[in-house]
Amino acid sequence: MKIIKLLLLCSVLILIFSCKDNNNTTVEVFYKNKTPSLKTLEKVNITLEDFKDIYLITYYEITDTESMEIIQRYNLPDTHFPFAVLINGKYSIEIKSKKIDFVHFPIFMHGIGRHEGNWSLEDMRVALENPHLLLEENTLPILEEDENETECYD
Repeated sequence: MKIIKLLLLCSVLILIFSCKDNNNTTVEVFYKNKTPSLKTLEKVNITLEDFKDIYLITYYEITDTESMEIIQRYNLPDTHFPFAVLINGKYSIEIKSKKIDFVHFPIFMHGIGRHEGNWSLEDMRVALENPHLLLEENTLPILEEDENETECYD
């Protein structure tokens, strides 16, 4: 009886892991528990709602020590960054000959201080609808420095 249970458990685990490998449709959202990041998360979630049946969506708080290994695995900044969205493990896409990176704050958050990214919710929607357009390599965007920049507010 124990052998049958063990074989059944092994079969279930094999099935789970084989489905996971074949179904690489994931969204991983990295955020901070601070007002600008949570405001971004709220709007991102509205867009993600349309894709919840297609993608397995996982959330990681950036400052949580358990998230550090995942952050390093994806070549996300090892210093401060407020927000990121990865689709099937990728955060860069080329849309109309422009490289878009789903790292840092989206365009609708510009003006809050630092870490202004170059992506919009519409760009994210395009990537979710066309994941084959995602770039193979994750390379961090280079942010323009502004001498008048202030720190992000909480």
